[in-house]
Amino acid sequence: MVKETETDRTTCAEEESGPGAAREAAPRDTPARRFSVTGARRLREALRTGGDDLAAALREADDGVLLSALDEGPPAGRATRIVVELVRRAPERGPGLADAVCEKVLVAHLYLDAPAGRGTPGGADPDARLRVRNALMLYEGLVRPYAERGAVPELMACVLPGLWGAGDGTGGEVVRRILGTRQPTGFGERGWKALFGAVAEECRDREEEVRRTARPKTRRRRFRSRRGADDGGRIDLQPGQLWVSALLGFIAVALVLIVVLAAG
Repeated sequence: MVKETETDRTTCAEEESGPGAAREAAPRDTPARRFSVTGARRLREALRTGGDDLAAALREADDGVLLSALDEGPPAGRATRIVVELVRRAPERGPGLADAVCEKVLVAHLYLDAPAGRGTPGGADPDARLRVRNALMLYEGLVRPYAERGAVPELMACVLPGLWGAGDGTGGEVVRRILGTRQPTGFGERGWKALFGAVAEECRDREEEVRRTARPKTRRRRFRSRRGADDGGRIDLQPGQLWVSALLGFIAVALVLIVVLAAG
């Protein structure tokens, strides 16, 4: 991931908390103000049982309740119902509320992380494909339409690197699919720089890992070369070469005996 400086972290913290703090002071409708404890309880129960009253509970729940329900990490299939309801309401929201919802889903990395304990023993998320689809639906329906307004383009620089690495690879898939569309991504200049920085850092880490893996092999090759030099140029004969050498020696001995006998 990108190594952030202290200034970068401060800027990101201000951008993530600043708009929310401003909305708390302003008399605007926000997800925090539109939270109903009763509605949350009813929706939580409907999501747990999956009964026929889920559709009614979704319609009656306000935006704050829906976002909180996604925060709790329901199974991907039921999370889809929440996502569909949030996107369906997009035309009904005013600019302030629309930006607030948009910022929430961005900071939460579009709710890509699998709930703890719901993956396979190997750590994989069996609902990964559906979570990618849900995240794309949130981006297309909520983020992209408001990406050129408010603090969203600045916020991209803070959340895009995290989105790239979120959800055990699913975040990267979401980013690739967003890039694959023919529409403006809404990432903004700072968002693009942050994304490129994350990818470059990832490549550097992999290159360093390859170099670390290659070093022991290089050391072994150098050791073998050094050991050969220390042997003083000794030649190790193979079995076939030994047989030929023995035959030549026998012939040489025979020739010496012939010369000696002839001289006597």
